[in-house]
Amino acid sequence: MALVHNGPARDRSGRFAVASAGAAMVAALIGFAAPAAAGDVAIDNLTFKSLDGDSFAIAHVEFAGTNLSKDEVVKLLTPDSPADDDRALAQKLKADKIAIPSIDILGKDGSKIRLTGLVANHVDAGRIEALDLAALEASGGDNGGAVAVRSGPLHLDGLDVAGLLADDDSAAATSPSRLAGLTLNGLDIVAPAPEEEPGQTIHVAIGSIAVRNEYSAATIKQAGVKVAGIVIEPSPGSEAGKSLASLGYSKLELAMTIAAAYRADAKAFALEDFIVDGARMGSVGMKADLTDVSPQLFGVDSAERMQALFEAGVTSLEIRLVNDGLFDKALAFYAKQQAVAPDKLRAQWSAMIGQMAPVMLGGSPAGLALAAEAQKFIAEPKTLTIAAKVKSGALKASDVLAVNDPSELAAKLDISAAANR
Repeated sequence: MALVHNGPARDRSGRFAVASAGAAMVAALIGFAAPAAAGDVAIDNLTFKSLDGDSFAIAHVEFAGTNLSKDEVVKLLTPDSPADDDRALAQKLKADKIAIPSIDILGKDGSKIRLTGLVANHVDAGRIEALDLAALEASGGDNGGAVAVRSGPLHLDGLDVAGLLADDDSAAATSPSRLAGLTLNGLDIVAPAPEEEPGQTIHVAIGSIAVRNEYSAATIKQAGVKVAGIVIEPSPGSEAGKSLASLGYSKLELAMTIAAAYRADAKAFALEDFIVDGARMGSVGMKADLTDVSPQLFGVDSAERMQALFEAGVTSLEIRLVNDGLFDKALAFYAKQQAVAPDKLRAQWSAMIGQMAPVMLGGSPAGLALAAEAQKFIAEPKTLTIAAKVKSGALKASDVLAVNDPSELAAKLDISAAANR
């Protein structure tokens, strides 16, 4: 069954991993995706036990308008069935609707996963028009401590994983997975802090995730991601907790926005927005324009993606810093470490940037202007925007690697800066 082979609820060594919950869920979606139109299949009280000792319980299953027989549905859901058989059934599977009210997985090590309210609409050989999962709960142990995972409602639009079901690698390479949209409301994870003494934990929560993609044929056209309510909270006694406390924080509260566009005809990619915003910290934003971007960059072959990335060129780049407390806290932290007054350290930083920026930019007027704006920001940290445009053509990875002196690179760019504007 795809649920076991492609996304085990627990790794084979017996350690419960937070990611296993997501893997099990995704595998369930893929494995259960498929029917199309023939009849209805309803099955009650399915229970299985995998070869490694995990137990699976599915109280009720409904496949409406499906081309699979009851025996084929059972075979698809059965643990430890041959992977080729699972793939063949998933390729064949069509259904108007698949509904599974609950899936319970009990690991041999005591870990538990419960999926509720799984509904897939208009499924056709790995293509799913809409998919919903009402909730996920998981618990277990890792690194000598307890792990707990809770997820709110998940909704997917336009999921296409047909390429993952292909019989040969070439077919999969030409059919990358696609997802038109995703929303997730609420994710909460508590787990032992990695590489820490027993008893130290890390709490990670996400308020919401929204993803929206548009495609032109098989290539991405527009992509947008918004993640709100990110909380990363290490226990106070952990090293991460102590580091945050030294800056005056007990936890990180973040939000992220990404917007990008790709024009396949012009091989042009624009990172329109990439912003990470921290409560009582500030934000970091980036924009960039790239040219000579091959569609292979968005494919599934890793070697082709790396080659496409190496051949692409940057024509412009902008970075914008907004301070809302982090600069001041960092200044106070380093001043305390060096046993100097914050104002004295501020003056040292200003003098250093005044010397380094002109040297790095080959003594050009742009270097002096950049240093002056950076010094304004250090004196009164509000905002700082630094932009660079390539004077001619595009700057590629090979160009950067061939540079021995940073001033050579700076000579290829028009650089500007603006502080507190």
